[in-house]
Amino acid sequence: MPDLYTAQLDGFDLEIETIDDAFEKSIIRHEYPYKNGALLEDMGAKARVIRFRCYFWDDDAGHATYDTHLALLSLLEGMEIVELVHPKYGPLRGSVESLAVKHDDRDHTAEIDVTFVHGLIEDAGETVSNDVKAGAEEAFNDSIAEQMQVFEDDVTAALGSAAVAILGADLDPELGILEQLTEVSTKARNYLKKVEGFVGTMEGTLNTIANPANSLVSIINYGTSLAGRVIGSVARCVERYALLYTGLKSAPTRFIDSMKNGLTELAGASGSFNETTAKTTTIASASYTALQLSYIYKEDDQTRAEQIKTEEQPVFDALGNYTPSDYSASDTPAMTVREMESSLAVVRGMIQDSVNLSREMTTLRKQALLLQSHVTSIKLQRENVTRVLLDNAMPLHLVCLRYGLPYNAAERLMMINDIRNPNEVSGEVNVYVS
Repeated sequence: MPDLYTAQLDGFDLEIETIDDAFEKSIIRHEYPYKNGALLEDMGAKARVIRFRCYFWDDDAGHATYDTHLALLSLLEGMEIVELVHPKYGPLRGSVESLAVKHDDRDHTAEIDVTFVHGLIEDAGETVSNDVKAGAEEAFNDSIAEQMQVFEDDVTAALGSAAVAILGADLDPELGILEQLTEVSTKARNYLKKVEGFVGTMEGTLNTIANPANSLVSIINYGTSLAGRVIGSVARCVERYALLYTGLKSAPTRFIDSMKNGLTELAGASGSFNETTAKTTTIASASYTALQLSYIYKEDDQTRAEQIKTEEQPVFDALGNYTPSDYSASDTPAMTVREMESSLAVVRGMIQDSVNLSREMTTLRKQALLLQSHVTSIKLQRENVTRVLLDNAMPLHLVCLRYGLPYNAAERLMMINDIRNPNEVSGEVNVYVS
């Protein structure tokens, strides 16, 4: 079976030959006189221990990692928690217990035997799922290169052999496109005039909104080619649309719907230049909206984990003092399954429209699969919301107990209902059901 993940230790790629995983349980044996056997009590799993051997070497094919192992050893001298990407289980956080290094300076090779101890197991109340944000960011980064390639293919189809010199030219971002590409045919000049008008429109749309300096869009290197100039301007414009609707992020479904409507209008306006510009905007819009939805899903998982952790805290401490629940860190209700499926359907529709325009955009299909897999993996753990009719007025805490919820869940029910008096709740009420 091939590896599911690329083995890494705190960001360093590893060439692993063997790997052993040790799983142990803490079992208490209660033995009684004149009784055969023992009564066993399972106290949970011990820390997982992972042992593996990795190699560092230099060869004639350009594989040069011998010096890298020195930097890795220096890093592991610290006392910080590190992350191991297991080839089968994915990211695990813990500490390196021991290292055994064998050097061979003659052949520039090194063997390192590592013993890694996995840290504390996450709370059972937290959603167990892949990191949809990290996967979506990687797919979005890859999609930029594909978008540039699709644009170059369209230019080549429109201009023929003349496109080679145009696409290979280095452009100064401070100057116009036409003034830097003077020795072109009349057909090419008319085409570039439309492209330059399109870029100007993208850069001028919502130009009062500043793009964040630390966003993923801003740190991607688009290069100095014509394709980079166009795709970069479109990506920044689409990002500004997301910033325009930031105030709606507390209602994720409305946020995604607003982004789709705004970007659909933008793609329609882009069609006034030519078919290529409309397709470019449509693809960029779908890819970035999928990225934004991954951010929403990640934040939603954290919100729900905080709320459940708050509900599990005892209301009274050991001295009998009342400890009120603190929802300050998560005063936004977690998304319901219906909301997740609705937002996913919108983004997958945008992706389908883009794939219909360009089958070469494989990263769009990857983004759709990441989002679909995330929603599928948590649907079995995320509560649904159903509307119930109370036969008589009752306190909200009693409503929780009546429908199998801890009474601390009353705070979450307040967020999804318009309840004026929690002591006398009547009529139809939204409640969480498993």
